[in-house]
Amino acid sequence: MAVRYVRAHRASSAASLTSIIHVWAYISHLRDPINFYLDHVPGIAAAASPFTPQAEVMLYLLGNVYLLLAALAVICCWTRHRSIVQYYLLVVAFADLGHIYATYRVFGWEKFVDFAQWNDMAWGSVGGSVFLHINRLATLLGLFGKLK
Repeated sequence: MAVRYVRAHRASSAASLTSIIHVWAYISHLRDPINFYLDHVPGIAAAASPFTPQAEVMLYLLGNVYLLLAALAVICCWTRHRSIVQYYLLVVAFADLGHIYATYRVFGWEKFVDFAQWNDMAWGSVGGSVFLHINRLATLLGLFGKLK
């Protein structure tokens, strides 16, 4: 019985985790926007990275998107329609790849593969995206049981 419950709610659990991560990111950017901004690329001195009004606006827009994605994850994965859950997981799996690629483009190959240089933000951006991507694909492929 418990196994069936876990299988039936696997996508919902993934949505809950995703929502928690997005809400955390939203709160983090509100608490300390400058450090949130600077931490996106480890090893860059604060003096070399001015926090312009344009950067601040983009940061608040990004925070708003995090909150929107948290709500969409809950809506899409707690629905009774399996196809909506499947499409949601497929779309965000592609978005995970875009997230990883965007980080790679800014870091460059050497910094991207030098894990010792990574800060918490880099581990969250890349490591978190890889973890979620693998789990989303595994869920879509039925490795945790059939979606109901």
